[in-house]
Amino acid sequence: MLSIVILSTAFMLFQGRKIEMSYEFSRLLPLTDSTQVTYQEFQEEFKQSGNTVILAAENINVFEPESYKDWMRLEKNLDTISGVKNILSPINAYNLVRNDSLKKLELVSFEKNFDANTSDSLGKLYNSLPFYRELLYSKDERAPLMLVQIGDDVLYTKSIVRIIESIKKVVATYETNTGHKVHASGLPYIRMASTKKISSEIGLTVGLSLFVTTLIMFLFMRSIKATLITMTVVILGVIWSFGLIASFGHQISMLSALIPSLIIVIGVPNCIFLINKYHSEYKDHKNKIKAVQRVIRKIGAATLLTNTTTALGFAALILTDSIILKEFGLVASINILIVFVISIIVIPIFYSYSKTPKKRHYNHLEKNWINGFIGFLLNTVSKHRKIVYVVVIGLAIVAGFGTTLIKTTGNITEEYKDSDPLILDLKFLEKNFGGTVPLEIVIDTKKRNGVQSLSFLKKVDQLQAELATMPDLSKSLSIVDGIKFAKQAYYNGDSSFYSLPTSQEKNFILSYIPKQKEGLSMLNSLVDSTGQRARISIQAADLDTEESAVMMKQIKAKVNEIFDPERYDVIITGASVIFLHGTSYLIKNLIVSLALAISVIAIIMALLFRSAAMVLVSLVPNLFPLLMTAGLMGYFGIPLKPSTILVFSIAFGISVDDTIHFLAKYRQELRANGWNISNAVLVAIRETGVSMFYTSIVLFFGFSVFLTSSFGGITALGMLVSITLIIAMLSNLLLLPTLLLSLERRVANKNFDHPMITLYNNNEEEEEDEDESENN
Repeated sequence: MLSIVILSTAFMLFQGRKIEMSYEFSRLLPLTDSTQVTYQEFQEEFKQSGNTVILAAENINVFEPESYKDWMRLEKNLDTISGVKNILSPINAYNLVRNDSLKKLELVSFEKNFDANTSDSLGKLYNSLPFYRELLYSKDERAPLMLVQIGDDVLYTKSIVRIIESIKKVVATYETNTGHKVHASGLPYIRMASTKKISSEIGLTVGLSLFVTTLIMFLFMRSIKATLITMTVVILGVIWSFGLIASFGHQISMLSALIPSLIIVIGVPNCIFLINKYHSEYKDHKNKIKAVQRVIRKIGAATLLTNTTTALGFAALILTDSIILKEFGLVASINILIVFVISIIVIPIFYSYSKTPKKRHYNHLEKNWINGFIGFLLNTVSKHRKIVYVVVIGLAIVAGFGTTLIKTTGNITEEYKDSDPLILDLKFLEKNFGGTVPLEIVIDTKKRNGVQSLSFLKKVDQLQAELATMPDLSKSLSIVDGIKFAKQAYYNGDSSFYSLPTSQEKNFILSYIPKQKEGLSMLNSLVDSTGQRARISIQAADLDTEESAVMMKQIKAKVNEIFDPERYDVIITGASVIFLHGTSYLIKNLIVSLALAISVIAIIMALLFRSAAMVLVSLVPNLFPLLMTAGLMGYFGIPLKPSTILVFSIAFGISVDDTIHFLAKYRQELRANGWNISNAVLVAIRETGVSMFYTSIVLFFGFSVFLTSSFGGITALGMLVSITLIIAMLSNLLLLPTLLLSLERRVANKNFDHPMITLYNNNEEEEEDEDESENN
């Protein structure tokens, strides 16, 4: 059996070598979702892929000779990076020039006609072109912008890490040489920042989880042997976690990166229950082999079921439509069951070979402070049940109000703390340029070349003017801006002509604009190939869900006011919309999966105890901690988002384990004590209280390791799960026994004594026969 464990783990170690980081934002929506389909169609039609890194410098006039040289040097150094496709900034933008011999407008690069000695003239030219106003320079003209486009072929590959790091090094050199701070953002930059953080933190959280949980276990048990075997079990589990992720062809994302640490934190309680039972049995009869056998026979099935319920809590995520949740739920649920198999094989075999325990190895079962804690529980449950109910009801009412204060958030940088440099850079860009997250409006005229209609162009111009009044949006760009630029160029660059052409001017000005195939990319990306659909491109601020929903509502209202829905089809898409819709979709799916997990576990409880009252009694102590957690989130302003909502699935799946252990022991003692409910409850508290306390403390400190994360959501997840599990322990050791004593015979009928699933086999005759055979 050990050979099978070692060989299979070695195979998983080999598989884990193939694991790769994800270089994309986690896909929240299924491919068939209408919002996702619309976004994909937009990207294909307008050849947009969110491939721009945005750089903005503080307090610099790039048209001054020295600043011009430095800015040009920065641009050229960035251009040498393999994978950088194109760079646009105030000094290398394009002017439209009228060519009378060809009767065409030509794009002429600024830098071809100017050098450092004439940079002031370049500044005058730039300022004479309203097309670029607030596009490549902030409104106060103190922050120039540089747009660095990454090649589509390397955008989602490992090369993107090298490219972004190279960009950062070049920018750092510029900052050192000039003393000017440069702020960086854009989808590729944010995505790589996330990937880098995940990559650097996964080893740290795994190491800390392993160290903290085993340290706490050693402090409780004072046994190097127990600590080492526990470390061995969870390390094998971690190897399996990486192996499973690679075997399923998944990549390391923010959620899947949590699995190895989860396996450590969840695996240690398995070991605690098994080792505690071994020490407890040996203490009673001093027979090592009998103790090992009883570990497997008495709590093996119970431990299997508790691991199964935890796995089911994660497996419910597989039934959602979210790819990231499916992957997380699949690997986590299988991994939890694998860790159980490893622990139930390795621990008993290890103790069967090892020397018999010394008294100091099981002294932890009799520590005064543990006895004091158990005494407090027994006294409270026996004499102060009314106080328990008053406290629980009071806390439930307070927590219920707190849940009404919970907010949701779904922005791209939701997992970053406010002090993170990435957030500070983003806020600078939002303050000076309105936003950095792509937001697109596509208007279908339903007619070929309908976008050339002057009435349509005027409507687009009107909508852009309305959008310009919204503080969380950047300057918008559309075919209207291109045509205004063309009219100015037609009149030899006179900025007073930067306006829409009249009906008389329109045709001959449009005739000067090169056709799409002739390469005027400025218009290619703003109008589809048929001239039927026009695009308004904007950059939005990275708002939370509620603010973003309000903004979208305002935009839709302005669109519907200007464009008659019966004459025009208008869609609003882009990364902003995807993240807004994706978060709402994800939260809905997680709530459904939690409800499903509760239902499945209720069915298991029904099979275990065959009592409707017992199902209710078993669920209430586990739903109460979830209500308390929701209340805390509301009062402390912790929003619902993909990471924090996992608190409920994780905590519920784990806390039910304590309930199963307690109730199974309660039923066993009920039979042994001649159906004396009071005695059975009190003995169950004494027997299971120590292990439940140990495991809860280990889980508390294990999940607290996530507080070291630089992702705000993961930090909140660690804190909330830790608190929830402590509340769950107290709930299972105080509220659950109180309910059992209050309901008495209602939860202990004949069916209760004959479950469909048996966890503890305590047949005394079988044990006596076994004892005799062992003595022989």
